[in-house]
Amino acid sequence: MRAACDRACLIRTAQEAFERPELAATARLTQNGSEIALADSWLTQAAERHFHNAYADENTGEVLVVGTAMSETERAVFGLRAKLEAAGLQELELMVVREGEASLFPETLPIETDKRFEEIVPEAERDSGEAMIALANRYFDGIQAAGDPALPVADGCNRVENGMQTTRNPRFSDLRCNTLEVFVYIPVVEQRRFPIVDQQRGVVVSIVMFQIPGGDYEYELNGQKVMRSYTPRSLYLFEAFKISSGVIHQIEATMRNLDYGAKIDWPLD
Repeated sequence: MRAACDRACLIRTAQEAFERPELAATARLTQNGSEIALADSWLTQAAERHFHNAYADENTGEVLVVGTAMSETERAVFGLRAKLEAAGLQELELMVVREGEASLFPETLPIETDKRFEEIVPEAERDSGEAMIALANRYFDGIQAAGDPALPVADGCNRVENGMQTTRNPRFSDLRCNTLEVFVYIPVVEQRRFPIVDQQRGVVVSIVMFQIPGGDYEYELNGQKVMRSYTPRSLYLFEAFKISSGVIHQIEATMRNLDYGAKIDWPLD
């Protein structure tokens, strides 16, 4: 099935849902995983919003826009997945992250656009949709296994989480995109969905839940033993991967803490 409009139209419609909430009047809406009435949602609240990245799939009519918002009373990172059909917006999945609602939050707002996610991948370097999903799943499997050193990542690959670069950053021990042993505290990556696959741009968007039981964990990093403590929680993520020639080139995640064991009531793909 093809969407009722092209990629630019999908992105514009998702962005306009913030300025014209009436567009979403007939859509099912969840906010941070729970169903909510449009009138009660953050979607209708006044704030200065800046969109920094957008991903869309013309074949399914699904789009994800991510950005930041500022008002006199709050600063927030947000993501909105929308599904558009001929009758209009049918699904809206909104994530809103304020300071203290995730382990990472940007020091400055707004966040700059990462233009790599807009760049067209040469046809000879494009992967099939199935291959891109398989590679994203391999990344998540590596998190569950606390390691996959052979995960194919580009030399310049970085992971950005809620606007903060967590790889090649001394604050985070100069991690790389395949330094997955540091995630030993995440034994389960579940509720995996892949609503957006853009072969032309080499982008696959995943929505997943990390289940974090909490406790003390030890791992080895750069030849040194590291011990850290974690509180129980679920981590809800919108995560986009830039892929070409079977290699991950960039990762961008929008994420928020939920109560441990949280389930998201959207059908799996």
